[in-house]
Amino acid sequence: MPMPHKGERRYVPTRLPVADANKLMAFAEATGDNRGDIIARAVNEFLQKIDLDAITGQEALPIAQAS
Repeated sequence: MPMPHKGERRYVPTRLPVADANKLMAFAEATGDNRGDIIARAVNEFLQKIDLDAITGQEALPIAQAS
């Protein structure tokens, strides 16, 4: 069965503590999900909460001023 296209992706390898990796594998087996997809969803949820402008000190330029 062909896999649906998920858009452009970049491979980002990481190492997890053994206990976390074991829990991830058990969750993946229990749900039938792919471990990479589980990790990608978790990272995506985390990144959605980050305000890079606040971290880097950059303020967004309002569109009205940019024109």
